[in-house]
Amino acid sequence: MPKIFNQTMSIITFIKSKTFRTHVLLAVAIVIALLWVSLKALDFYTMHGKTITVPNLEGLEKDEAEKLLKTMNLRANINDSIFDTGREKGTVATQNPAPGIEVKKNRTIYLTTVAILPEMISMPDLTDLSLRQALAMLETHGLEAGRLEYVPNIARNAVLQQKFNHGTIEPGTMVEKSTRIDLVLGDGAADTRVYVPLLIGESREEAIQLLNSSSLNVGQEFYLDDETDDARVYRQSPSVTDRRERLEMGSTVDIYYRSDSIFDFDEYLTETLSIQTPDLRMKSPEEAFSILRDAFLVVGNEVFENNVPVSQARAYRQDPDPEEQPLIMRGESINIWYRRADDIPEP
Repeated sequence: MPKIFNQTMSIITFIKSKTFRTHVLLAVAIVIALLWVSLKALDFYTMHGKTITVPNLEGLEKDEAEKLLKTMNLRANINDSIFDTGREKGTVATQNPAPGIEVKKNRTIYLTTVAILPEMISMPDLTDLSLRQALAMLETHGLEAGRLEYVPNIARNAVLQQKFNHGTIEPGTMVEKSTRIDLVLGDGAADTRVYVPLLIGESREEAIQLLNSSSLNVGQEFYLDDETDDARVYRQSPSVTDRRERLEMGSTVDIYYRSDSIFDFDEYLTETLSIQTPDLRMKSPEEAFSILRDAFLVVGNEVFENNVPVSQARAYRQDPDPEEQPLIMRGESINIWYRRADDIPEP
């Protein structure tokens, strides 16, 4: 017992001694010094407080972008490529991180470039499809409709042959994306004339789709302004603003464009496409449809009151009414209500 007591007193005496305090202070100082050195080393390694602004690389050649990043102590990684006819091949399309982002030294910038080699598409089989189905199939596969050629055949608007570079192209043949495929179609062996669609105010793509859907081709194209990116149809030939025109299937329509950012299309369309609202009262459904079709108007809702048969139906009410709205824009619809002629009150 006395021995244990003496040992305890010795430990207490040592703890209270100057030597123990000196060792403790020295150990604390060493720990603080090690922490300080570690933090400084970490700051140095991570470039604490020092960042690099990511430059805008879009549109630069791939090699040029890589050299620029290298001079800024950044790394480049080409992680993808896209096919885009609107951009120069081999240039940077997108980047991650985006321009202006602050990053640390040696950060990797991931680049998506425009493919140098064009994207290839397997040619679908359009034979025996209708024109509408063929146009949809071409769009689905990233291809475009070329010239529509009509030949005598009882199958009206059925695809008889698909052509590329004046020769037949077989299904499964690999072609570049956006390639124009010419179509040979049947004319129906009857009346081969079709109505010319109204193209005024449409974009080029929309105008071409309307013409192709109507079994017609684009003829000459004229751009009346220097700016062409936002071009819309200003005029067409033959014109259909005065009267409905019919052409042989496969004929061409010339198109004149103006820039939407330069030319006031809203005012022009109001002046050009406004017509008198037709009066359909006492017209049969067939007569009403013909009148609206020729005026580039659309039949809206048709209401046949009292279960009147179509053969006996006559229009007695329409919306808009010509007396309440004397003018209407081509392309708009008119709702029609029908009754038997005997049930229509005198005006």
